[in-house]
Amino acid sequence: MPMSGDRRLPSRVGYLLGAAILLTPFPALAAGDGDQGFALRENALSVALPAVAGLPSNGAGVTDTRLRAWGTLDLTSAKLQAALEIHDTVSTISGLGLLGASSGPGTSAYEWVSLSAQSTSSAVVVGARLDRFDLTGHWGPVDLDLGRQPISLGTSHFVGVLDVLTPFAPGTLDSTYKPGVDAVRIRTAIADQTEAEAIVVGADPWGQGAALGRGRTSVAGIDLEAVVGRFRQRAIAGLGFEGGAGPLGIWGEAALFGRRPDVEQVRAGWSQAAFSGVAGIDWPAFYDFRLGTSVMYQDFGARRPEDLAAVRMDAPFQEGWVYLGSAGYGVVTLQRSLNPLWNLGVSGIVNLVDGSTLWQPRLTYSVSDNADLGVYAWGRTGAGSELTNGQVVVHSEFGSLPIGGGLYARWFF
Repeated sequence: MPMSGDRRLPSRVGYLLGAAILLTPFPALAAGDGDQGFALRENALSVALPAVAGLPSNGAGVTDTRLRAWGTLDLTSAKLQAALEIHDTVSTISGLGLLGASSGPGTSAYEWVSLSAQSTSSAVVVGARLDRFDLTGHWGPVDLDLGRQPISLGTSHFVGVLDVLTPFAPGTLDSTYKPGVDAVRIRTAIADQTEAEAIVVGADPWGQGAALGRGRTSVAGIDLEAVVGRFRQRAIAGLGFEGGAGPLGIWGEAALFGRRPDVEQVRAGWSQAAFSGVAGIDWPAFYDFRLGTSVMYQDFGARRPEDLAAVRMDAPFQEGWVYLGSAGYGVVTLQRSLNPLWNLGVSGIVNLVDGSTLWQPRLTYSVSDNADLGVYAWGRTGAGSELTNGQVVVHSEFGSLPIGGGLYARWFF
C-alpha cells in the first residue's frame, strides 16, 4: 500500500490527473448517437514475500491504478466501439512494480499494430493502450466484428482449458475487462439455437496469431461449444458444455493441443498431442451458500514438485495461456449474497501433485449504483523453497507464493 512520505506519490498523482484531462475528449466520439464513460479501478495490496531457507523474508506494498475511457458510436447499420486504458503500478521494493504489467511471462500480444506505450523503472510501471477499437454490424445472415476486441472461449469458470487467447489467471479480482486482441470475427445462425463462427486473430509475427472455428448450440438445456483451429503455431480441438438440472449446475471443457517439441518437453500423454480437461458441479449448500467443486488435469503439467521450475519455461507458460504448473488440481468455490449490498466468496485450489493449497476469501460491498469496494486476502499451505548450492529449489507450487491482502475499488462515471 502507499507509504507516507513516498516521493513518487506527488508525480504519480500529477500523472493521473494529467491523463484524466487528456482522456476527457476521448468519449466525445459517442456524442449524440452513442454512449460513453470512464471506469477507475484501484488495487492496493500488502505482500509478505515467502521466506526461502538461507535468505531473509521481506514485505512490500503495491498499488495498481487503471483509468479507462470508453465510447460507442451508433452508425446506420453498425456500431463503432473504442476504449483507451492507462495503468500505473508502484511498489515499495524493486521488481514488484512489474506486477500486472503484461498478460504472460514472455508472451507477445495478439496485435497487428502496437497501439500502446509503457515506461518501466525498478519499482514503477506507467503505460497506456488502445484496448478496444472495433466495428460491429449485421449484414443479412452474417454478423461481422472487425478490430481490437475481447474474445472469450469456453465456459469462463474459475479455471478452464479452452480460453487460450487471453485467459484470466485463477483468482483474478476483476474479469469485467478483458484485454482486446486484433481480430476478424464472422458469425451466422445455421439453425434454431445454433451458430457458427470464424475467428482470425492477428499478431506480429503473423505465425503467432490464431485461426479458429467455433460452433455453439443448446441441447436439452445444455449449452455446447466446439473449437477447432490453430493458435501460436499449434493445433487445438476442444469441447465445452454448461447447463443444469434443477438446482445442480454442471460444466466442463476438454481439449487436445498439438505438440511443439522444439519449445516444450513431452511430460505425459501422446507424443503428438497434449490433453487438458476440467469438469465441475455447483449446488446450493448450507446457510444459503452455493458450493462449487471441479477437477482439472493437464498433460503440460509437472508430475513431480522438482519439475515445477522447468515446466514453467515451456511454451504454454511462457506464452501466457497456461498458468497452473502441475498435472492435477481440485478447485473449491463458495459464494453467498449476504444482502443486496454485501457479497462473500471463497475460492481455493488444491495441487493434487504436491499437496499445496491456495485460498482467496473476498468480501464485496456495493457503495452505490456506480461504485463497489472489495476486501480480499490470499493464503497458502505447502512446503516452501530452499537455497541449495546457490540454486532455489521449489518443493511445492503454492507453498512458495507470497501471502497478503488488499482493497479493490471500482468507480464508473
